[in-house]
Amino acid sequence: MKHFTCYTPITAMPYSRSESYVEIEPCAALKPYIRCFWGSRDIYTLEAGVGTENVVVPDTCMDVIFTVNYTDNSLSDMFCGIDDRAVHNGGRNERSQRLSVFAVRFYAWSAVLFAEESMRTCRNFYGDAGGYFSWLARALGERLWETTGIAERVRLAEEALLGRMNLRREEPVFMDAVSEILAHRGALRMHELARDIHVSGRHLQRVFQENMGVSPKTFASLVRYQNLWRDILTRPDRQILDEVCLLQYTDQAHLMREFKRYHGMTIPQARALAGKSVAF
Repeated sequence: MKHFTCYTPITAMPYSRSESYVEIEPCAALKPYIRCFWGSRDIYTLEAGVGTENVVVPDTCMDVIFTVNYTDNSLSDMFCGIDDRAVHNGGRNERSQRLSVFAVRFYAWSAVLFAEESMRTCRNFYGDAGGYFSWLARALGERLWETTGIAERVRLAEEALLGRMNLRREEPVFMDAVSEILAHRGALRMHELARDIHVSGRHLQRVFQENMGVSPKTFASLVRYQNLWRDILTRPDRQILDEVCLLQYTDQAHLMREFKRYHGMTIPQARALAGKSVAF
């Protein structure tokens, strides 16, 4: 699979790093498939009474998350499919807990190569990893008790993932379409996409549902939003009307409406949450 260096999706708070959250790049062999590994640096304590707030925006990725609770002596796993809306969650911790977290963040187009099922029903899915990644839970489960540092966990996960990757599930039509969407930064029409890769619109819909769980139109919209969000944070030389033109929004109102739809807040609010002085 090609490594799409033209596109790097980001979270709502891409500059946030702490004892409970760091990101580590995968090895070269996994870079086309894995956006990053993430989790806590080591065991950390979540103090009683501490409030947490988390904003998850559509990042065109899918995550398998493991949480080791040393206070309760428990291990839980979760699979998060591709999102097409923002999720705000959090709360106040009622008691002190010692935890560690480890997760694999797949690109949305590559998760199917490691999963046990098709991705047809994974849109906005939050639940046990067992239906899609029970093999990964088995491979890492007990070993997460034996290791606490994220570097060693990454090594174990890479070993498991490299041994499991099933390239026979890769569909050329699907990957050609993904490549076109990323190259155009999400700004293209579906009839143009179908024409360029020489397939029918119906066939395109089918392969996207099977391999990603969303339509090609939805994926293109998410890619366009992600490119807009990255430009907001990294391109102070651009004005909002530049983005309207570059990303082919109808007008400024269309851009702002679609951004709020996916991010759950306005551009100034998103910029403030990201915690950096940026463009617009």
